[in-house]
Formats: sequence, C-alpha cells, structure tokens
Amino acid sequence: MLAGGVAVGVIGSRLFPPLLAMGRGAATGSGGDPFEKLENDHRLILETLRKMEQTDESSTAKRTGLFLLAKRKLAKHALAEEDVVYPLLTDEAERREAAKHLYDEHADMKILLFEIETALMRGEPWATPVRSLREMVERHAREEEQEQFPRLRQVLGEKKFAQVHREEALIL
Repeated sequence: MLAGGVAVGVIGSRLFPPLLAMGRGAATGSGGDPFEKLENDHRLILETLRKMEQTDESSTAKRTGLFLLAKRKLAKHALAEEDVVYPLLTDEAERREAAKHLYDEHADMKILLFEIETALMRGEPWATPVRSLREMVERHAREEEQEQFPRLRQVLGEKKFAQVHREEALIL
C-alpha cells in the first residue's frame, strides 16, 4: 500500500507540473510578448551578478547564496532560450549562425560559472570571473534584445507566440 502511494506521488510529481505549465502557458499564450519574460530575466541576472561583484570576500554565506541564485537563474534562463528561442531563430527567422553564436556564449558562461564556483569553494577572490560573466551577459542580452528578439517578433505570428508561451511555461 505504501509503495503504491509512493509510486503515485512520484508519477504525480513528474507529470503534474508539466501539465500545469502547459495549461498556464496556453492560458497566457493569448496576447503578450513571450520575450518580455526573458528580457526581465536578463535584468534579474545582471542585478544578481552586480551584487556578487560588490559582496565582501569574507562573507562566505552571502557569496554562496548569491552564487547559487545566479547559477539557478542562469540555468533556467539558458534552458528556455536553448530549447525554445534558438530553435525558432534557426527555423523561423533563418538565423542559424546567430543561434549558434548564442549557444556558444551560453557554453562560455557555464565555464565562467565553474570558475566562480571553484573560487568560492577555495575561498579565493572571484571578482575577475564575476566581472567577466557580468560583461558577457550584458553583451549577450543586448544582442538578443536589440537584434534577435525583434527579428523573432517580426516573423512569428500569434499562433507561434502561444507556442512559445507554452514551452516557456514548461521550463520557467
């Protein structure tokens, strides 16, 4: 009996969130710009990175908290872009090279996150890799917001906007 309850709980915990997200995505998919959430993410990520730059190196707990927050925000954001936006750039906007460039930048950001985590674990200064990451995210966000998102807004119709909302809801 207990095993059956556990199995139902596990299955429910794996299936319910995506179904809920799909419903929420479908509900929010009518109208609204699906790229606004990603642009807001850019602001939040950059704000967190600025706080990381300003945090005293002796404050291990604060540094750890900020690092985990930045890593989580970046991971969720990157997943949404890599699974939804960049394929649309490739297929719908015919910008394969731009999408590849953005994927490559995500890889570079992950390498910097590893460097930051290593510095944190060793109790070493992290100012240089954090600044590099912040500058990279600023350039990356500017390119997306000024070039790629406007292009996608041009080529995607309302039906595709609803699809983007649904897919983002599954991830974000």
